[in-house]
Amino acid sequence: MNATAPGRPLTQVDFELTSQSGFGDGWNQYAHSMAWFRGRLYVGTARGNLAALRINKPVPDLRPWPIECPDKLDDIDRRAQIWEYTPETDSWVCVYRAPMMQARDGGRVPHFLSYRGMSVFRGESDAAPCLYVSTWSPLRLGPAELLRSEDGRNFEIVPRPGWSPAVRSFRSLCAFGGRVHTSPISSGVVAGQISDSLGSDPTIYTTADPRTGHWVKANETGFGNAENLTVFEMETFAGHLYAGLVNARSGSEIWKTRGGEPPYAWTKVLADGAGRGPLNEAAGAMCEFRGALYVGFGILNGGYHRAMRIGPAAAELVRIWPDDSWDLIMGDARMTGQGLKYPLSGYGSGFDSLFNGYVWRMCVHEGHLYAGTFNWANLIPYLPMHTWPDDVHALLRRWGREELLRRYGAFELWRTADGVHWDPITRSGFDNPYNWGVRNLVSTAHGLFVGTVNPFGPRIAVERSGDWHYADNPRGGCEVWLGRPQTERAA
Repeated sequence: MNATAPGRPLTQVDFELTSQSGFGDGWNQYAHSMAWFRGRLYVGTARGNLAALRINKPVPDLRPWPIECPDKLDDIDRRAQIWEYTPETDSWVCVYRAPMMQARDGGRVPHFLSYRGMSVFRGESDAAPCLYVSTWSPLRLGPAELLRSEDGRNFEIVPRPGWSPAVRSFRSLCAFGGRVHTSPISSGVVAGQISDSLGSDPTIYTTADPRTGHWVKANETGFGNAENLTVFEMETFAGHLYAGLVNARSGSEIWKTRGGEPPYAWTKVLADGAGRGPLNEAAGAMCEFRGALYVGFGILNGGYHRAMRIGPAAAELVRIWPDDSWDLIMGDARMTGQGLKYPLSGYGSGFDSLFNGYVWRMCVHEGHLYAGTFNWANLIPYLPMHTWPDDVHALLRRWGREELLRRYGAFELWRTADGVHWDPITRSGFDNPYNWGVRNLVSTAHGLFVGTVNPFGPRIAVERSGDWHYADNPRGGCEVWLGRPQTERAA
């Protein structure tokens, strides 16, 4: 147990907005990655996500489409950006923008649509720790690349693993045992829908020196289970590297290893979605806190994986101890292989909200664990009514649409000092109904940074007297918030 007394917990009034409306451009919709490097905060964006989703013909279709989109996706400047924040001057500057490249079909496309992960790591040939950035490439180009920066201003491409050309992106970059680890993602078609969260190669790749391009496999493909689709998240805890997987058939699995020479020897920690099956399809956010590993489970696509007919259902939170025993912190009570599990926090799945499809990110800051959710309630006005779960119909009959959205229509941010007793910081996306989710949390000496997902810009569909039209949305686009006690701000 951590004997250090927690600092003062942050409340909503302690958070101030440092950047809004997608750094002034509503097409910057995801604060997709964040890292603290050389005394600055770095944020990698993804652009035009909701417009791209329209091209992929989601089922069911959204009517009207939530944002105004051009007829051609190429009419949007989708070049991903990296922004740098200096706390001392409260200033942002765009330090890198993806270049345009010639596609296989002869057209021009951005080299990168997003920067999905960031990690500060010192490889064997690095003179000092460097900022490494995983990218997301368009379908019309080759595989995703890995960026490296020594100073946060100049970025170079270093050799990526020798994976399939179908790989469009890779997820988090996790340092462990003197090596950095990552897993590939393919933009493949699953049951008629394009997915950017599943991979054709459920394998972890690792290297001690990214500049050499010498990457090797750290595990047997799929950990020996053909139903394991993707290594979704990784985290270090108690001298082990933990890997959380996607499994749409029987539920997510958690594996751990002490490392050594790859491929590593691995031990299965959890299976069958911690006894919940496919309703815990994916293991997402992971974070060590007070001697345990906290893991957020949920269903892909925000809690309703229509292509695989899973859900809708809200997220769960469990904690795993070093001896592989585990507790259900937030979720649905049930019998498991370790006996009866009931939510120690007293909260059912989604912190008692069907709309919290993920616990998307967690972070420890000054002795408290913070957890941010993804919330899909703000899609309700655009979803055909026959697709709504019975629980949503019941809430609509009780409150009406406007009150329902006021209560549940944005992400939630929660905190705990002991892992069991949780308090909400905000249940309204910091009073922005278009803040879809907490995509990143970064703890620094300057405070706790929160990077959001907000795809409802630049122009949004609004209804007046039964008619829909598009209007500018000044609250659309990703945001970055900074939480610190008000007394520190005044100083």
